[in-house]
Amino acid sequence: MATESTRCDRARSWTSLRLDGELSQLESALLNAHLRGCGSCRAFADEVEASTELLRAMPVLSLTEPVLVRARPRRDRRGVHGVAMGAAVLAASLAATLVGLDQLSRSPSGPKPTAMVAQASDSDNIFRSLRRQQLIAQSRPMPRNKAIF
Repeated sequence: MATESTRCDRARSWTSLRLDGELSQLESALLNAHLRGCGSCRAFADEVEASTELLRAMPVLSLTEPVLVRARPRRDRRGVHGVAMGAAVLAASLAATLVGLDQLSRSPSGPKPTAMVAQASDSDNIFRSLRRQQLIAQSRPMPRNKAIF
């Protein structure tokens, strides 16, 4: 069941639609029934209808000059992206180093930890190449897709 607030919201929306001639007969009947019982919605409808009639009765004015809408200048965000990429590369390098140190502490004869420092202008595949180098250093075979027959 609709609450009073929901009914009032719907009635106010229907008031606007009725002014534009877009309200169905059923909606119009429901709106009239609601306005008979709700003083605040009736006052709203009267005010909106009076304002709309006043605006529609005013003469249409012609513009003397064209309206210019200026677009806001775009900010250059390349610097922000470069800093973010640099931070991501630094974090990946730190993570690779920590993983290598952890493996070194578990196996004294294991691979030496490696880290790679890259610039923000390097390719998007930098994380993939870091992981590849890590797998090669561990002498583990690269994972491959297996054919299913």
